[in-house]
Amino acid sequence: MLGDEDTWSKWDHMTGECFEGEHEGKRLDWWSIRHTTLEGATEEWPDLRVHVSDFRSLGQRFQTAIGKNYIGRKGFIPPPFHATMSAPVDSRLPKLTQGLGVIVGDEGRYYPMTVVGEGITDVWDDRVLLVAPGEHDGVPQAAWSEGGDPPMQMLTRWYGFAFNWPGCAIYGA
Repeated sequence: MLGDEDTWSKWDHMTGECFEGEHEGKRLDWWSIRHTTLEGATEEWPDLRVHVSDFRSLGQRFQTAIGKNYIGRKGFIPPPFHATMSAPVDSRLPKLTQGLGVIVGDEGRYYPMTVVGEGITDVWDDRVLLVAPGEHDGVPQAAWSEGGDPPMQMLTRWYGFAFNWPGCAIYGA
């Protein structure tokens, strides 16, 4: 959840929609971002300047203790976390399944890491979507075969994507 300091409206951090406050019903502009790793970014952009903070929150220290490479790993969520969600987790996939969620318009599709492999193609509204691991980092990314702006996408766990795009399609299901 996000909040703005002007009106104290509350915004969904994944969809950009305001669900409480003066701006309720409005949506922030959003655009696709590409997830990567530090190693992948510095390999792809050798002149990239990276600044690392010494500050580590309790959560960051905990994550470091359980493992550093989160891409493709099973993951862990404390038991009380799901009690904070306002709906049950979609049971079509295990809740911690990691994959690439892609959104076009109001439609979402989920591409589990297990089906992405070396790359897949999917037809979406008469367009061909290519989903493949990044060349430098292995992180899955989606792009249209004809080029242009990539669709909105996020590397995420199943429970989070399905919560925001209920009933979404699952590639390979």
